[in-house]
Amino acid sequence: MNRRLSQVALSAAAALTLSLAAPVAAQASDTTVTAKRGPVATAVSTQAAPAAASGSVRFTRSAVIGSSTSVYTSTRASVSVPGAVSWYVYADVFVNGAARVRNDLVASNNYPTGSASWPRSSGYGKVQLRNVRVESYDANYNRTTSRLPDSNAVPVRRGTTYKIASTIQKRGKKVTIRAKNWKVYNPNGSTSAVRKLTVKRYYKGKWRGVKHIKLNRNGSGKVTFKQKKKFKYRVYLATTSTIQGTYMYFPRKV
Repeated sequence: MNRRLSQVALSAAAALTLSLAAPVAAQASDTTVTAKRGPVATAVSTQAAPAAASGSVRFTRSAVIGSSTSVYTSTRASVSVPGAVSWYVYADVFVNGAARVRNDLVASNNYPTGSASWPRSSGYGKVQLRNVRVESYDANYNRTTSRLPDSNAVPVRRGTTYKIASTIQKRGKKVTIRAKNWKVYNPNGSTSAVRKLTVKRYYKGKWRGVKHIKLNRNGSGKVTFKQKKKFKYRVYLATTSTIQGTYMYFPRKV
């Protein structure tokens, strides 16, 4: 009997040992780990800036000096900028090889047909756009600057004043044509008289010269000749390298 009691006591002691050891084992398997901050994705997708521009800008008209203190003429831009939503063309205006205006806006994507201007005091001769550049922008306002070739060079001439006048009179066979105040503007704003005009008449489908009018220092003069038949006439000022030509016409036959 004592032997059975001893076995029971040993079993109870073993069970107690296991029950006491179990919490210790459980505690030994617990793990605590401190978290670290991970990286935050802040990168954004970027859109490529506009590609380099290609094309050209040119004058579409010659320039004429007038009563204004500035001279203007028309420009046209043919520009391609892949990826751009807007573009602007700037250039320096050179007259007779000298820079007269810097960074003049001469065209844009909304107004490809524009203009250029410069001071009248720059003189007459030749005008050209140089250092032509295109500033283009994409949808994210990224800017790209590109260079274009220089423009064509066009003449700058002196224009006639608004006071020019001409009259025609016929008595019998005698025709008299008078010219008055035929003058052109100078770069300093003064005027100079034109020295010669041509009288033309319309004959057989063409305007043909018949007489010349020599003008005095006031730009006035007359010519008289005989002509039995009636014709249409006009008074013509020829275009030269420095003067812009024009004409006045009489609307009916005389």
